[in-house]
Amino acid sequence: MPLGQSGHGTLSYFVAIPTYWSHPGGAGPVEAVYDHPTPLDSPGTLRRTLESLTPLVSAGVQVGVVAAAASQALEKAVESRVQDLIQAPPLPFPVAFFSASHLRVLQDFIRQHGRPEWTPLLSLSGYAQIRNLTLVLANICAAEVLISLDDDEIITDRDFLARIERDFATLSRDYPSFGLAGIYRDAQGAVLLPEPQAPWAGYWPKISWLNEAFTQLLAAPRLPVTPLALGGNLALSSRVFRWVPFDPAIPRGEDVDYVLNARLLKIPFFLDQELSITHLPPDKPHPTWLRLRQDLLRFAYTRQKLRQQEPRPGLTLVRAADLQPYPGNFLGDDLEMRAYQSHTRLALDYLSAGDSQGARQTLENLVLLEQVSHSGKNVFREYLDIVAQWQALQSWLAEPEVAAQARKTIWG
Repeated sequence: MPLGQSGHGTLSYFVAIPTYWSHPGGAGPVEAVYDHPTPLDSPGTLRRTLESLTPLVSAGVQVGVVAAAASQALEKAVESRVQDLIQAPPLPFPVAFFSASHLRVLQDFIRQHGRPEWTPLLSLSGYAQIRNLTLVLANICAAEVLISLDDDEIITDRDFLARIERDFATLSRDYPSFGLAGIYRDAQGAVLLPEPQAPWAGYWPKISWLNEAFTQLLAAPRLPVTPLALGGNLALSSRVFRWVPFDPAIPRGEDVDYVLNARLLKIPFFLDQELSITHLPPDKPHPTWLRLRQDLLRFAYTRQKLRQQEPRPGLTLVRAADLQPYPGNFLGDDLEMRAYQSHTRLALDYLSAGDSQGARQTLENLVLLEQVSHSGKNVFREYLDIVAQWQALQSWLAEPEVAAQARKTIWG
């Protein structure tokens, strides 16, 4: 039964749904790469997600949609398209819509209050940046809990919010701050993903290790500590979303990286094996070499962050071994060898298919890996600098008068 109608709901929620859009037909120049952005001339999946929330939305539950364009040139068209999807036909609940024009308004609001140094924290380009905007909006809307979903999901469990409520009551007895993650099920109800059979995938067993991680978590006692989370099924208390930002430097996998960031700040994540959404993603339009590139750069970056840790008050040491089997197995000294073996095999597959450009792009991934590993940047310190700015921004926005002004400025 939905919270607010059952009589047991005590928490206020902001349900955040990022949505990603690209050129009509899916073809055109982009500045940000997303797994499966919706073409502007497609009906998309967002409306389906919103309609699935209808049984859950009641008093104390706000819904927000953050719309992002894969290219800046598409921002106006995306804003108009998503507004139309939300408004026609009318939904039985209001939606706080946020897109490029709202971002400019929010940035101006911050500048006018004398803190221009905070505006770079707010962006609509990149997975982590868009997730961070959902954390900001949950704060401005004075929610106690942010629920993070994606626009290719539906919720069929009428007890979804009640489960979160029970989990928060249980975990709060022992932990002042924590994150809560749930699981994805496909249309047939399965949790584990099909493993690719291509020869290159044997050297890059991402799906195998991801399945191994979930197999272990599903077999564990209720609410185990988890080394990973999925961004389309997260619940974060205000203590967490005001304290921990997603790392804007990571190209993808921002959800798994967020668990690491929280651990650095002594905040554990737990998995509720019964907290599930139905994941119905469209096909991914990008070539294998590009998806591999983003994964390779993401793991190399996260490994740098782990290696560059230094003792500081309020932090704890996190090791790759703490995050096994996934993502920890990709964060060790053998990353280069795995990358070399998988990429050379994939390049040969491209050549066998007569795709020399695909082979060149695949091998370029190895060059990019070398650049990340020897960039000279201290990404650990850079992230902690962002954390300090983030906490100051979110603390300010949490002030009731400031939050009320921000809401009025953004939405009228």
